[in-house]
Amino acid sequence: MSKRDLQDQIVFITGAARGIGRGIAERLLADGASVVISDLDEEAAKETADELKTEGAKVMAVQADVSSEASVQAAIAKVHQEMGSLSVLINNAGLFASTPALSEDLSGWQKSLDVMLTGSLLCARATAPDMKANGWGRIVNISSVMAFIAYGEDVGYCTAKAGLLGLTRSLAVEFGKHNINVNAICPGHIRTPMLDATAKHVEQRDGTSPEQFFEELVGTIPKGRLGEVKDIAAMVSFLCSEDADHVTGQAMHVNGGSYLA
Repeated sequence: MSKRDLQDQIVFITGAARGIGRGIAERLLADGASVVISDLDEEAAKETADELKTEGAKVMAVQADVSSEASVQAAIAKVHQEMGSLSVLINNAGLFASTPALSEDLSGWQKSLDVMLTGSLLCARATAPDMKANGWGRIVNISSVMAFIAYGEDVGYCTAKAGLLGLTRSLAVEFGKHNINVNAICPGHIRTPMLDATAKHVEQRDGTSPEQFFEELVGTIPKGRLGEVKDIAAMVSFLCSEDADHVTGQAMHVNGGSYLA
């Protein structure tokens, strides 16, 4: 397989109907991969898959609740029937829920862990056997700069994303002997619907307008701009390529310098 050539590789992307997941799908399709658009929202997944289908592009949509092992296994079974054996997993599904540490309601905390941390393990458990049998695989976990920094009332998100880095390192060691690379990407502030929702939450909580929120964010980024989905997709492309053959167990920061590891 040549550099940046994912021909004949089948990629399973969670949370791929929109935002970063969709951008990753677009990039990996351009790299020659066949792509599975997986999302909790089945109709949105189908719509995205239809929009991304171009001449020669192999795309399918599948509904999956990554927090449910049965749902994940059922989704993978459909992929096997329609496309074949998987060789790349992108754990991108996520959510942001306000989770104050002193809140009596732990539902937001639990959902954050179920989707972003346990869900990533469940998807790895479901897809790694294919990679092991193929003798080649890539798993990329989408973590966050918030695995390293926090803003308050975000214990669920920060904990899940930090835990994802531990999962990445553990799987990298366990799967390395099977020629499966496992890495994480830690995006900074990427302009997506999730960041827009965060801006609205901050406005309700602190009275800061979305315009001021984004202006202040940009002020913390040495590159002077918010990140774009394509920035993350480019790093995913690299980690899935033969250029990254000796890169595993790493947390790759893509944040314009707003956090320096």
